[in-house]
Amino acid sequence: MQTLLKQAPARRLLLLMLSCLLVLPAFLIPSAAHAASDAPAKVTITNTNVTAGQSATVPVMLTDPGDGVGAYNMQIDFDPSVLSIVSITPTYGVVAPEDGAPSDTGYFQSNFDNTAGWARVIWIDSTGGNALIHDPIQLFAIEVKSLSSETTGTYHLTVDTSDDEKWAVYRSSSYTIPSTVNGGEIVISKSNSNSGSGSGSSGGGSTTTPATSTPAPTTTSTPVIVYIDGKEQPQFATAQASVQNGRKTVQLNVDNDKVIKQISTTGIKELLLPVQDTTAAIVTGELNGQLVKELESRGAAVKIQTPTATYTLPAIDINIDSISAQVGASVALSDIKITISITTADSSATSAVKSQAAKQGLSVVGTPVDFEVIAHYNGKSIVVNQFNHYVERAIALPAGSDGTAITTGVVLGSDGTLHHVPTHISVTGSTYWASINSLTNSSYAVVYTPASFKDVENHWSKNDVNDLGSRLIMKGVSGTEFAPNASITRAEFTATLLRALGIHAASGSTAVSFSDVKAGSWYENEVKLAVSNKLISGYSDGTFRPNGLITREEAMIILNRALALTTLTQVNDAAQIDSLLAAYEDSASVSEYAKAAVASALKNGIVQGADGSLNPDSNVTRAETAAIVKRLLVKAGLING
Repeated sequence: MQTLLKQAPARRLLLLMLSCLLVLPAFLIPSAAHAASDAPAKVTITNTNVTAGQSATVPVMLTDPGDGVGAYNMQIDFDPSVLSIVSITPTYGVVAPEDGAPSDTGYFQSNFDNTAGWARVIWIDSTGGNALIHDPIQLFAIEVKSLSSETTGTYHLTVDTSDDEKWAVYRSSSYTIPSTVNGGEIVISKSNSNSGSGSGSSGGGSTTTPATSTPAPTTTSTPVIVYIDGKEQPQFATAQASVQNGRKTVQLNVDNDKVIKQISTTGIKELLLPVQDTTAAIVTGELNGQLVKELESRGAAVKIQTPTATYTLPAIDINIDSISAQVGASVALSDIKITISITTADSSATSAVKSQAAKQGLSVVGTPVDFEVIAHYNGKSIVVNQFNHYVERAIALPAGSDGTAITTGVVLGSDGTLHHVPTHISVTGSTYWASINSLTNSSYAVVYTPASFKDVENHWSKNDVNDLGSRLIMKGVSGTEFAPNASITRAEFTATLLRALGIHAASGSTAVSFSDVKAGSWYENEVKLAVSNKLISGYSDGTFRPNGLITREEAMIILNRALALTTLTQVNDAAQIDSLLAAYEDSASVSEYAKAAVASALKNGIVQGADGSLNPDSNVTRAETAAIVKRLLVKAGLING
């Protein structure tokens, strides 16, 4: 196995080892292959409903690839007295051909035993390490069948993640990636129930729980009122409520045709799907791709609203055209289901977030919440978890919370740590709300972590530095010192801005090509993130000069690119640029290529001149960095002033 991951192997040997792995995995994947990794991977076996005596498709998703997956093997166990497997179909990877020719999507092989109750699956990057999986995708689909038309209840597809023979995810031959498996519930219901196949809602918790039979979930369905631009639409959706494992789910099913007909004559800016049920742990809105396309064409958003959280998603950020291309351009948009979910963390997930927060010196305020968007078609699921613009979600803080004792919202990153996301605190009545703007989907929480650096106590930057320190944006040079007057490097400025903007994941796969950005350097990933999000481009000689001190002009160029992610306006009109710069006596010293960026920073109040000068060639200090980064976030409405 290790040789296979390092280089293209002999064709016959590869086929032999792929076959043997399904039978004798212990000989090929020794436990000694494990090594530490900073970015765990996550696989989700989609929770699925099936009618008693019938079949259903269970998508298996790589919902978080960490830093890249080069191979995996897993054994999925099930109760053979209740379920059987009809087929296992790869959605990423192909069966190894006889001639062993490499595949861009890798080699896939599977087997199952309906007597013993197991299925085994293996996938490997057949290019020898050049085609790691870097994005969330569906790995394969399992068609399961309920063996009896009389048996109902909840059963599980389980994976023993503690056994290397039954579960391992690799980045390379010497790197076993820490990884988890979520979901795996199969709910079998009578044919006259309201359950359908392939619900696609992802559940938390490990799938190592033994398969057990529990009563079928209680399900009710009622009409609900939705709102189009604030106007009631009484018969435009139904709510289906069910209880599974003690947690209540409410799903709003939109009457897509009614909404499309209505907005074709009245227009729309927001489709609001409200749920008033305070006992619901999971709230999901379901609409189809055709309605999403109609909303996108009108610049409208879908908003899911519960008593404790809201999720406002511009239809354009669902990117229905990309989803359509993935499921097949010939598939009607009306046949693609889009589910938008808000899930309150259960006790286990809450404890995990609080434990990590404690390690980082943070105090969690309230309960974490997970936000999710998934497209479904014919057993295939596509996770939508990256956006081109900020998407707002709001979390209500517990009754009695002190709005001043909140510093920021955080997102649970792929590395298992909590990172800052831009957060604005507001109050409605007696309830404080944390409005979190993010470019990704994940689990979010609100934390309190006040910072105070001794050496800014009497410095002009005190408020800005301590505020951004509390938000996990600015870091001190020690636990108590900040060094406000020290200059900041290009890499340090870039890393600070990324933390401020809440950018912790690359937008697609991006290779760092700068000749002076060394592999393994502390800033390698930050540079990759900045390039992928179009914040930096480097110099014409192919360098980035990460350790060079950044000038005010260079800082404003990067800040101007960041404006594209916000609602702030970039200045491009030549006359306006000249007018804004003319107010400063040294405007002639601004480089031609930087004039628009400098004008944008001035127009938006992000950068201020000193004594009538712009000083474009002066180095930026750490204190000045705190000031201009905070102004950017405040002017964009992403944090409180």
